[in-house]
Amino acid sequence: MDNYKIKVKTRKNVLSLVAAATLLIYVGLIFYRGGLPDLPSFIKGFHTGAFIGVEVAVAFFLVRYIKASNNETELKKQYIEENDERSVMILQSAGTLSTAIILIGLGIASVIAGFFNSLIFYTLLACLLFVLIVFFASWMYYARKI
Repeated sequence: MDNYKIKVKTRKNVLSLVAAATLLIYVGLIFYRGGLPDLPSFIKGFHTGAFIGVEVAVAFFLVRYIKASNNETELKKQYIEENDERSVMILQSAGTLSTAIILIGLGIASVIAGFFNSLIFYTLLACLLFVLIVFFASWMYYARKI
């Protein structure tokens, strides 16, 4: 359980760093907005929503980890929850299926977009290549690890 306490402490530190870095980047870009291209209001709203969403998610997990680190029974409950084989298997299966669907969807969308707009085609192709690179890198990592 001591190893898990260290892991929770590390997660708290990383999440705090992510929250602070996200806030600094967002505030910096807001103040520098005059030097950036003029954006449609939809994009500005998306930026604000994404920032708030990230901060809320980080805060949720941060509170959860702080609460667990202060309460031994909560820490044990969280440890059991994270290491439950059934949950791990469900996540692995969902991840495998999701990756396949994303790859197929991006491939089809790239082909269709190629008939209409080259910029969208190249954007989707870059996304497809990124997902493929991440997939194969993860595959190679876990093949060596296991």
